[in-house]
Amino acid sequence: MKKIFSMLLVGVLIATTLTGCGQKPGTSSAPSTSDAQKETKQEVKPEEKKETASKGKQVEIVFAIHTQPNTNEVKSAEMFKKLVEERSNGQITVKLFPGAALGGEKDNMEQLKVGEIQMSIFGDILTSQLAPEYDPTVIPFIYPNLEEVYKTWNGPLGDKIKKALIDRGGVQLVALQKRGARNLTANKKIEKPEDLKGLKLRVPEIPTWVTVWKGLGTLPTPIAWAEVYSALQTKVVDAQENPYENILSAKLYEVQKYTIKTEHLYNVFHWVVGKKWFDGLSPDQQKIILTAADEATKWGDQEKEKLDKELEQKLKDAGNEIVEVDKKLFRQAALPAIKELSKNWAPGVWDEVKGFLE
Repeated sequence: MKKIFSMLLVGVLIATTLTGCGQKPGTSSAPSTSDAQKETKQEVKPEEKKETASKGKQVEIVFAIHTQPNTNEVKSAEMFKKLVEERSNGQITVKLFPGAALGGEKDNMEQLKVGEIQMSIFGDILTSQLAPEYDPTVIPFIYPNLEEVYKTWNGPLGDKIKKALIDRGGVQLVALQKRGARNLTANKKIEKPEDLKGLKLRVPEIPTWVTVWKGLGTLPTPIAWAEVYSALQTKVVDAQENPYENILSAKLYEVQKYTIKTEHLYNVFHWVVGKKWFDGLSPDQQKIILTAADEATKWGDQEKEKLDKELEQKLKDAGNEIVEVDKKLFRQAALPAIKELSKNWAPGVWDEVKGFLE
């Protein structure tokens, strides 16, 4: 009897011990699958997950540039890379691919959309394709200087262009950079708009440009850039237009006697990022990228201003005559063609620029 009582007492003590430990008799000490899942779900709150993902991960920026190495814009991109990597303590790395190593501008636009690259620089093709009804800055003979171009971009119209870039192209503008004014070159001295009459002029195959130059009395002839030198040499065309840098690099001064300082288009480079990718970064990372792009392009603008003066002198040294003209007369002569183009603009765009023309 005592033996049975002792055994019962031991059984009670074991049961009490298990109950005190939060475990029922006959159950395993390992938590069930559902318990483990509950515990895992409670480890990181949604907002904590987002913060961890944005702050802790390494970020790589594949930066595609269609222009050649050693140009002002590529040097600016190199400065951007340096600033970003230093300020992020190496958390953000930038890989530059200049010289159209990843394709041309159209390729880069598609790559940004699908996330194959994160950043790129575009010329006029960007807004001409994604926001043609909002952007008068890509039309020749409208703006009197680069400062007015920047004012448009920083105003209400600029906001509409930026929104169109996001909505239609999935890209966000992060900076603008001076590209250099486009000037006319010819083998006859052009001093006033009337001198353009009948001039066979090579222009890129951009419909709005063709319309404006035709309105000025020229005979616009689209020719591939690689063939321009020979076309001028063999008199297929009489003239062409480009920034100083292009005129010098292609040695057009060898087949053109005059550079006419029309400054008819103040080109800018558009620095953009993929919107979806950029939104996935932390606010700190976004700030680093935006401030670095702003500083690098401002540096590039200063360098470009000095460079253009040097390039103009090089053209003179090469035997080219620089012809100063009254740019306002040329803008007024282009007015009818520009008004024709304005029929395709969104409401309010003409009001933005008419003060430069009328």
